[in-house]
Parts: sequence; C-alpha cells; structure tokens
Amino acid sequence: MADEFVFAATVRDDPDDVERDYTPLAEWVESKTGVPTRIDPVQGDSAAISALATGQAHAAYLSGGPSWVGWQEYGLEPLAVEADEAGQTYYTAAAWVHSDSGLETVEDLEGVDSCHTGDLTGAGMLIPVAYLAQEGLVSFEEDDDVTAIRDAVEEFFGDPVVGGGYVGALQCLSEGHGDVAFVRKSTPEDYCGGEDAEDWCLNTNEYDVLEEFADVPSHPIMASPEATDVERELLQNALLELNDGAEGQEILADVLGVYQLQPSTSEEHLGAYGELIEILPGIADHLVE
Repeated sequence: MADEFVFAATVRDDPDDVERDYTPLAEWVESKTGVPTRIDPVQGDSAAISALATGQAHAAYLSGGPSWVGWQEYGLEPLAVEADEAGQTYYTAAAWVHSDSGLETVEDLEGVDSCHTGDLTGAGMLIPVAYLAQEGLVSFEEDDDVTAIRDAVEEFFGDPVVGGGYVGALQCLSEGHGDVAFVRKSTPEDYCGGEDAEDWCLNTNEYDVLEEFADVPSHPIMASPEATDVERELLQNALLELNDGAEGQEILADVLGVYQLQPSTSEEHLGAYGELIEILPGIADHLVE
C-alpha cells in the first residue's frame, strides 16, 4: 500500500490556484481511504500521462483525447468517468444543415461552405474529418503532421468558417454563412430551443441532422498502471461516493465541474472514439501537446 495517494493536476496558469482548487477532492479521498492524499501540479496533459505511466501519480483527471493516448501507449484505465444528469458519459458529434438545404448525405457536402467550432477541435473538425477519411472522401498528404487535417478541410469544403465554439458554428449556419455546421447533436436545442434563444436562431425544426458521427467520451479520472488492485479499489470507491450526499456533490460541481461519476473501462469509454480518430495524421501528439 502506498504511503500517500497523489493526484496529478494539469496546470493552466498559477500552480497554487490549481492546488487550492483541488484541495477539497484530496481531503475527501483522504477521509474515505485513510491514506494521506495530495495534489501534484503538472505542466500539461503529456506530463500528467507521464506521471501516471511512471507511478509518480496514482490518478489524473484528463479529457477524452489524452486519455485515449494514455490507454493506447501505457495501458491507463479509468477509475471513474463523468456523466450528465441523464447518466450519459458522452456527447454525439453531428453535422447539422438547414431543413430545406437539399443536402442528404455526407457526400453532398463536397464543395459547400462549412462552419467549424474551432481549429482542430473535436466535434468541430477532428471527428467529421476522420469520418470523411473513413468514407474515402478525403486523404492526407502527410501521415504524421496534424496540419494535414486543416489542409483536408480546405480541399474538401468550399469556404470553411472556423471559430466561435458551438454557438459560433450554429450562428454561422443560421445566418447562411455556411451550409453545414459541425457541432454536437444537442447544439440547436441547447442554444435555440428555449425562451432565451438568440435573435439569430431559427426555429429548431428548421435544422436537420445530416449525420451523427461518433460518441465523444466525457472526461475520465485515469489511474496509474503502477497502482495495485487494492489502491485502485480504494480510490474508485472514494470517487464514486462523491455521488452520495451534498458534500460530495458540491466537490463534483466546484472541483471537477461534473454532475456525477460512473465506473467504466477504457475499451468501453474510449474504444469506438479511438478507432475513428486514429485515422488522423499526427493525432496522438496533437492530443497531448
């Protein structure tokens, strides 16, 4: 048994802020396991994965892409994965068009103007381009350079509009700046389905899903392959207990920004997503840069 549990926390700005923000989680784990627990700030996803792979950390909270890389390269497995109020542990990347566009298949998108959430973003670019490659509609001149993905977008579509996140891509479609928006399946309802819909929104029945590409996994808390079965069980039980009661739910909301946690495996949570994105050139390096 380890003398202490260590959580690797990815540093974005001030390491002290990260350590202070994660303190309630560390205190919770320590109280539930009886093992002293501390936060170790690290510089980026690559450092977090390295800390797990070498046993310097027992757990780290990562997004789906870096988690997939860690699973493939080092055999990392999740202790728990985030889930929404409906219990879903993923969101679906999809292409939306105007209901009267006449566009019916992904093949019809060649040469049309497109709206993307951002440069090399998951639902906005990586997932749809991987799908296009899988279908043989695009190819990559370089097999190890992530910039080939952008080149494929420029070559396949007419005039790509890139940036603005989900709301920006949907607005781009709504205002006619593009003919297809690559966002989440839920995006039109999220931004245009309520009373507070933006002025540029269309009625939700004026948007049609052209294609659902893939389920993009939620953030998991990944475990070190160096951790023993007993250590993993202790950590997993402590994390899943956060779902029970006001104190744990407050930590979930304030520290991790999630509604609940669920158990899963790498194959179950990351497998289908990985099979699609591994088509892309330079993707592993891009996801942990």
